[in-house]
Formats: sequence, C-alpha cells, structure tokens
Amino acid sequence: MYIPLQLRLTLFYALLLGLALWFFGNVAYTQAEQRASHDLDAALSSRASSVILGKFLLNAQNIQDLPLILNNSINGLGAGDIAIEVLDNHLRLLATTTYNAPASDITQPGVTGSDTSPIPWDSQAARWIAQHPYHPDASANSIYSTATFQGQPVRVYTTINQETGDIIQTARSEQDIQQSLDNLRLLLWQGGALVLALALIGGWFITWSVLATVRRMTKTAQRISASQDFSRRVAEKSMLGKNELTRLATTFNSMLTELEEAYQQQQRFVADASHELRAPITSIRCNLDLLARAPDLAPAEASAALIDARAEADRMGRLVNDLLTLARADSIPQEQASEYYGYTKTHASRQVVDLDSLLLEVYRQYRTAGEYQLDTLEVKGPRIILLDITPAQVHGDADRLKEILVALLENAVKYTPYEGTVTLSLTTNDESAFISVSDTGIGILPEDLPHIFERFYRADPAHSRDRGGSGLGLAIAQSIVEEYEGSIEVESTPGKGSTFRVKLPFIM
Repeated sequence: MYIPLQLRLTLFYALLLGLALWFFGNVAYTQAEQRASHDLDAALSSRASSVILGKFLLNAQNIQDLPLILNNSINGLGAGDIAIEVLDNHLRLLATTTYNAPASDITQPGVTGSDTSPIPWDSQAARWIAQHPYHPDASANSIYSTATFQGQPVRVYTTINQETGDIIQTARSEQDIQQSLDNLRLLLWQGGALVLALALIGGWFITWSVLATVRRMTKTAQRISASQDFSRRVAEKSMLGKNELTRLATTFNSMLTELEEAYQQQQRFVADASHELRAPITSIRCNLDLLARAPDLAPAEASAALIDARAEADRMGRLVNDLLTLARADSIPQEQASEYYGYTKTHASRQVVDLDSLLLEVYRQYRTAGEYQLDTLEVKGPRIILLDITPAQVHGDADRLKEILVALLENAVKYTPYEGTVTLSLTTNDESAFISVSDTGIGILPEDLPHIFERFYRADPAHSRDRGGSGLGLAIAQSIVEEYEGSIEVESTPGKGSTFRVKLPFIM
C-alpha cells in the first residue's frame, strides 16, 4: 500500500508528540491529584489536632445537654468546610459542628443543605480506634478513609484523644477537589488536542517544503527517463537554506552531468564505430561485387581487388578486436580488472617484466620504419631514436605493456612527417618508471588535448596519414596504464611536436 512519505513523517512526528503530551499530562494530573489529596489530609489532621488541643470536653461530663455544638469558623461541608464529630468510646456523639436541627434554624450549620449528618462519619474506622485506643504504633491511632454521603465522596480522618479517650472524626467533601481535577483533565485533553492539530498542520507544511526537493528530483528523473534528455537539472535553492536535501540535489545534478557526458560519449562512440566499420564493409562489398559481375576480369585486376578486400577485412578485424578489448575493460569490475590485465595484489601471481628489455624489443621492431631503402633511397618513415634507457622491472603482463608502447609509438609515427624524429626513453626515480615517447610532428592544439584519449577522437584528421589506425590506440593505452595503477600524460606544442609520458610503479 502506497503511503506518501510526507504523510508518514507527519503522522510519525504527531504520534511522538502525542505520546509525549500524554506522558507529561498524566504526570501533571497525577501530581495535582496527589497534592490535592495530601493537602486535604493535612487539613483534616490539623483540624483534629486543634480539637484535641482545645480540651473543651474535659468537663463535658458535667454538662447534661449533649451533644455540644462546636464553633467552626468555616461552616458547611458542601462549602469546603471541615465537619467535626467527637464521640466517646461507645460511639455516642459528644460534640459536633453539625446536628439534627430544624430547617428554620439558620444559626446552626447544615451539611450540603441537609438537616442531618451521619454519626459517626465512618463507623468502622471509629470502632477500630475505640477497640485499639493505645496501639503501640502511633500511626495506627489515626485512620484516613473515604465515605459516601448524599452521593458525594467524603474524606474522613479518625483519631483518638489519648487523654480523654474521646474519638474525633473530621470530614470534608472531595467534590470540589474532584471537580477541579476534572477541569484539569479536560484542559489537558483540549490543550493536547489543540497542540496535536497544530503539530499536524505545521508538520505537513514543513515536510511539504522539505520534500519539495525530492519531488523535483523525482519529476526530473521521470522526464529524463521519458525523453532521454540528460541536460535537465534540479533546482538547488531552497526556502529553508542549505541542508542535506540541497546537497543531495547538488550531487544529483553532478551525477546527471556525468551521465550526460557518458551518454554523449557513448552516442559519439557508436556513431564513430559505425562510421569506421562502414568504410571497410563498403570497400569489401564493392570489390566482391566487381568480382561477381566481371568474371572475365583480368587476373591482375582481380588479384588487386582481392588484396584490397583482404586489407580492408584485416583493418575491420583490428577495429573489432580493439572494440572488444575496450568492451571487456569496461565490463570487468574494478577488483577483477587488474587480474584481467595480468596484475593482481598478491606478488605471487604477478609476472616480473623487464621494462627496458621490452622497450628495446619494440624499438628494434619499429626502427626500420625510419631507415632508408638503399636501392631506391626512398624514405619509409620518420627516424626513431632510443635516447635513454634505465633498467627497471615492473609487475604485469608483457603483452599488455607492449600494447602501450606500440600504441604510443604508432601514434607518434602517424603524426610525424618523414623528415621528423621520434624519440624513446626510459628513466626512473625512487618509486616509478617513466616511459617517454616524443616526436617532432604537427603537435596537438590546446583545445584538443583534453580529448585525445577519447575513443575514435582524432585531433587533426586532415593532417593524419591513414595507415590503418582505428582511432582506439590511445584509449586502449590509457585503460591499461590506469589498470596498472599508473598514469599517462601528454605535453604538446602545435607545429613542434608532442611528448607522451607513462608513469608505472616498478619493483625496488
């Protein structure tokens, strides 16, 4: 079941606030109830102590008109007064603040408008006190109890006068206290409901404003998914200032930028690959059509057509192999890529490669490209020179490392005129080996430098000589170098040449 996050957050925070209000409200109500009960008990005990200290019944046996009427400064139980009854040990009434009097006699106090009051207020407590007048536990000589009179709860305090043996009961209605507690409970419920309502409204608007960024991100993602337009961005500004969600929006926009670049690169790669494959396929098809339509073609022309078709097929094969190499590198996870290239984290599984020997091998293989053909004195390519070479060993695969050298050397030869020079060198420092491939070719424009390692990118197609290259050599070289935890850099001056420098960690 789908429940919006905004509603979930609002209800969650409202629930927490409601539980907190209930807890503190319950604590406040309990404390108020306990304080009211304590104050009432203290008032009853104090009034009973006043009666005992008054000793007005010491000579009560000489008075024939019983019960005595006690002068209570506060009259009437229902008005918040405390009623007093003094009884002997047979529970006969000796004195009281209320008595059975005619309704017309307004000089004597009544109880809640009644002409009568119970004698005693709590007979069970009075009887127990009478039976245990001198209990060793002083607290047992006093009893608090609750009785009901005319539907009202009445708090009763029963004690004994140790000197006279008289039983004293003080009583007061709890109705006004209960009414105050009921009013407090109602106030707490109403206040809590109001606070919860305000919390729900405030929480809804707060979560709405906070999640606005998330909604914009969702809409942007949906539009990108529908239109494949990676140029869309999420607004990063927020009315609440910078927060985690604005940082998320910034990160989301950065991700979109990278996705846009990757998508554009992929589209360009597909277009370039299609273009590169179209040329050899077209050439092969034309040569085959020529052979099919002209069966009486001269042997020399037929042989030339076959040679051309084979050359184009070889070219297409090299292009497909390069594409497969890059595809494997892209699909292999980072932790497995180094193993694919013959490089793993454990020394036992690495191959030790003499980098200087490998460079000499490549140099011997390609140096003839810069020599003169003696019979015709025809220049076959730029001159290749091995300038510096320092012994160095690295961990890796010799064939993969050779691909780096071949790619850089072929690229230098491709963009260097016949009268130019290509220089190779190998140097080291305390931690790394440096392979440099320098040429005196046409150089690279500054605006082209950031793109030369992109697949199928050619800095200046008009000045490059087509020698069967696929436009993937530098991209493959960079991917191999990075997998060996190395780096590759280029420096170039237009019209003067370029220098590619490869840095690889070597064995010390």
